[in-house]
Amino acid sequence: MSIPNMLSVFRIVLIPVFLTAYFMFPDYIWLSAIILLISGLTDVVDGIIARKCNMITQLGKILDPLADKLTQASVGIALCIRHPELIPFVIIFVVKEILMLVGGCVLVKSGKTIRSSKWFGKAATVVLYTIMIIIILFPSLPSGMLYILSGIAVGFVVFAFIMYVPEFLKIKKSE
Repeated sequence: MSIPNMLSVFRIVLIPVFLTAYFMFPDYIWLSAIILLISGLTDVVDGIIARKCNMITQLGKILDPLADKLTQASVGIALCIRHPELIPFVIIFVVKEILMLVGGCVLVKSGKTIRSSKWFGKAATVVLYTIMIIIILFPSLPSGMLYILSGIAVGFVVFAFIMYVPEFLKIKKSE
């Protein structure tokens, strides 16, 4: 197994570690924030290694986004348990992910190659992880601040989705 793929598996393994730290050790909020930060940084590193060292594999094309989505969904649900006011924002995120998954399946079914993520997708991920870490580190944020932070994250996620639509159409049209 290649190093990038091992890092993706490591990120998946970090999910229950994060959840345990988040729910079992609330007095050590920094611990779950550090675990999420390590997961995010590992995501960046595995992508760099895969591209620079020509280690992009078919397995990696599945493992990397799977690790991303499982991590983001797990953290989103965990945050909603502590902050129910975040539920509408997480629902928007989930709908976007479902639409991206359906689009990806349509492309694969028609024999198209899914291209790597673009700068706007990466920017949305950085903003999302940053805001999740802020919410974890400051669990007593007022609802208004949670709405603002979540709105920023959702804004970036929706922007990335909108930017991916022409990419999808371009790939689909190339039949």
